[in-house]
Amino acid sequence: MLLATFATFTYAQPTPACNVTGQNVTVSGYIMDNFCITQGFMVDNPTTPTLVHPEVHSIHCLVDLTACTDSGFALLAPPSGPGANYTVKYQLGSAGTTLAIKYGMAARNYGKRGFNATLTGIDDGTPELKCVSISSKVMVDAKSVTLSTADLANASPMPMTMPTTATTAPTKSTSGVVSRNVATGVLAAIVVFTMA
Repeated sequence: MLLATFATFTYAQPTPACNVTGQNVTVSGYIMDNFCITQGFMVDNPTTPTLVHPEVHSIHCLVDLTACTDSGFALLAPPSGPGANYTVKYQLGSAGTTLAIKYGMAARNYGKRGFNATLTGIDDGTPELKCVSISSKVMVDAKSVTLSTADLANASPMPMTMPTTATTAPTKSTSGVVSRNVATGVLAAIVVFTMA
């Protein structure tokens, strides 16, 4: 039993040397990008309000989309009561966001949505949690998983692929047919010449 308990914490990211004064805190919650928070809905699920259902926010949106990763991440606090929304508990700053991206990529091996983690850091009275570390025990798709060192070492962005089939919307042109690939926005023209 001692070995199992030890293994649970072996993979936790150690807190780097930190010269911040404040209160050491450990908090758990959904991790959300500021882009989706600010726009009020999720990029990959535009009918869902961000702070109402963070459990359906995809890890793909969180860690693969540049607008989302560049905006920085926040840790959400649960609703304060019935009918209330989630709120931002802490901003994670640059180092905390980078760490959360790595853990989110690793968690993708176990599920697709609702990245929830336990963070330890220093609350110095500002909105940003400083000296962030993340426990190897995370939640994804509402299930608890423990990320291994291999999971974290192999964490990488999801390859972006173009659809293999595309829908085209043809339109007539005086010189031939012009077609726009709806999936990629690429125009293609077929020009037909007739000999008189």
